[in-house]
Parts: sequence; C-alpha cells; structure tokens
Amino acid sequence: MRRVLIAGLVLAAAGAAVVAVAQTPGTPPEATPTPPRTIPAVPTTPTPAPATPAASQPPLAKFEPLAAFPPLTQTAVRGVLLGADWMTRMNQPQGRFLFGYNPALRTSMPGDHDLKQARAALALAQAAKFGGDEKQAAMAGQAILTLLTATRVDPADPNCRVPVHSSLVCNRVGFAATVALAVYELPAADAKLVAEAEKLCAFLRKQCKADGSVDYTDSPDDDPGKTDPEGVNEYPGLALHAIAAGDRVKPEAWKAEAVKKGVEFYRAYFRTKPHPMLAATVTPACAELYLKAKTPEAAACAFEMNDWLCGVQIAANDPRTPQWAGGFRAVADGRAAETPPGPETGLYVQSLAYACQLTRLTPDLQRFVKYKTAAADAVQFLTGLQYLETNTRHFDHAFRATMLVGGFHISPTDGNLRIDATATAVTGLVRFLGSGAER
Repeated sequence: MRRVLIAGLVLAAAGAAVVAVAQTPGTPPEATPTPPRTIPAVPTTPTPAPATPAASQPPLAKFEPLAAFPPLTQTAVRGVLLGADWMTRMNQPQGRFLFGYNPALRTSMPGDHDLKQARAALALAQAAKFGGDEKQAAMAGQAILTLLTATRVDPADPNCRVPVHSSLVCNRVGFAATVALAVYELPAADAKLVAEAEKLCAFLRKQCKADGSVDYTDSPDDDPGKTDPEGVNEYPGLALHAIAAGDRVKPEAWKAEAVKKGVEFYRAYFRTKPHPMLAATVTPACAELYLKAKTPEAAACAFEMNDWLCGVQIAANDPRTPQWAGGFRAVADGRAAETPPGPETGLYVQSLAYACQLTRLTPDLQRFVKYKTAAADAVQFLTGLQYLETNTRHFDHAFRATMLVGGFHISPTDGNLRIDATATAVTGLVRFLGSGAER
C-alpha cells in the first residue's frame, strides 16, 4: 500500500514515476550504476486486498485514499515514505548510515558523528512503524545494535549501560537518550533490546539531579557552561523524553518522578533563557507526561514553550528572507541570528505537533489553530528541502534515483545531503501526521 500511495501522489503532482533503487552507497553510483526500478502507477481497478484488522494496520493505512486529504498532508506522507526509502539506501553493511553526500562533487562528506547516526536509527524506526515496513524495521534494529557497541555495561552496576566515548567526542547523555528512544519506537522490539534501552535509562537516571536538572557532563566537577554551553538546550530534553518513553513502555515510579521534576525545572529555566531547541526537546517529555498522568503543569509548560516558538517562526511576508518562510530563526546569546534554517526544523515540527495533540486533549481550540498553522507552515518549508524527481532532472537518471530522490538537503542555501537532515525531517513529519493538524 505504501508504494501505491507514493506512486499515486507523485504521479498526480508531476505526471512522472518516482524511482527508488535499493542500493548501499559503498561505491560511487557512477562507477557501478544500478538500473532504476520504476514504481507502478495506481491501477484503475485495484485488486481487493485481504481484510486486515484495524488494530494491526500501520498508521499509514488511515491515509487511504490519499487524495481525500489536504495537499500538504499528501506532501508530508510522500516526504516520510521517500525519506525513509532514501535512508535505507544510505544504510551500509556494517549498520551505519552514509553520513553525508555532496551531489555536485558526487563524493561523500566527512564529519560522521554517533549522535547523528542515532537520530537516523530513531527516524527509520519511526518510519517503519508508520508505514508497517518490515525491511526498514529490521534495518533500524541492526543500526541500533551497531550503536549499542559504542556502549558498555557499567562494571559497578550490571543494570546500567554507559556510552564508551567521552562527551567531547559525542555527548553521552544525548547519545544514550536517542538510542533508547530508537528502541522504544522500533516496531515490535524484542525483550532483549528493550532491556538494553532500560539499561541506558538507568544511566540517564544517574544524571538526574535532585532539583530536576540533568547533568549532561561526564564529571560532577565539569562546568557545563564552559564545556558545552549550548548543550543545555538539547541533551536534558532528550534525556527526559527517553525516560518518559521508557515509562510508557515499562512503567516505574522513578521515571515519572524524574520527568515531572525535570519539566518543572526546565520550564523555569526556559523563562529566563528561552531557546527554540530547548522548547523542541522538552515539549515531547511534557506531552508524554500529560498523556500518562494528565498533569496540567506539563501541558502548561508545552504551551508556554510553543507559544514562544511560534514567535520566532519566519513569516511568509518577511522581506529579509522570503525563501526561509516557515522555518525558524536561530538564537545565539539570547538574540535572533540571521542563519538559514537547517536540520533542526524537523524537531520544531515535532514540537508543534505534540503541542497540537495536547490542545485537542485539554482542549484549547484557539491554541490548536495557532499551532496547526505554524506546523503547516513549517512542514511546507521542510518538504521544500526534499530532493524529488521534479527538482533533480538535471542529474542523470540512475544517479538521482540512487543518491538523491527522497533525501532532504541541509538548508535553502546548502544542497548537500546529511543523514541527520533527513532523519529529523522524517521524525517531524511522522509526528505531524499523527497530531490532528494533518486533517
């Protein structure tokens, strides 16, 4: 069904078939070209499929027929499916993803990073669950297993798994949290893998302080303001999100308490030092907390953060950077910075989508309209960064089918591909399609 949806949508929009080649990018595609496989168009009289119980159908099933949904929703569905297909083509035999690719030079890019690899594993797990794709689920599981080799069991605590690299190489808290989230999002994750995610959460538990803050440094003597001042906007929120997801999968009193205190702490911190990434990373934990415990303070925190986030969104009538419309201005030292919106946009879409979901439960119609509009504008911007058949015709057919179609480039001014750009885009679009804002 997911192939039919891709074909029907793209044929209706561009009158052309989308190609997708399942090839691992180990060697340059021009050296060993693989003939592209054309996805068939929607048949005029489709053959009835065997009835499948609604409970066992993937979320993608609710978008059938896709033509009945708004154009932006159709674009978002296409974005997820083609983005996930691109990530499967970038997955390599050892389980890691090709980090980055320069289409102009047809060469891979340096700068591989474990946290970005973990984001890709998480996004592929989410896409596999969304589309019910068993191959993608297996590939995401293999990627997670590969990432787990960068952790070890704590010699002093067999129930705790610790990242082996220093945070100077890859932040331990952010990495452990993202890998744990990937496991919790994996469709039908086996008990052994869930147990490993629980051990990662045990490590995160040790980083949680009594006041609710999360220590994202490697030593109590480290000063995060000096070692990684921007980390406060990203890693604590990821840790709280992972703990909250773990509480959903395997409830424990300490998890709920850690998330509750963490939300309280970072809500107060946000009031003094607001930042779009802090809003984006803490909001999912707020949503998880509210969904489980109906804690009104959690919803209030999410609304406060996303109200502010809407304020830094770039409007369509902004004459300074019209091509950035729908994206979000970066913040540096408490001030807006004139830098192009990039891969972080997917996390902002995820945040607004969570906030939309909460407004439907509280309920808050006025905020729902506000967040839905902001999310829609952000999705419009985000999907404009995706390479499609229609905007890659100046490349030869086999090359664009293998290396380009489905990938999200880094920004409106940077056409290079990087695995975390596509990963965060897929993460945001998947959450948008389940928020209620897609209707």
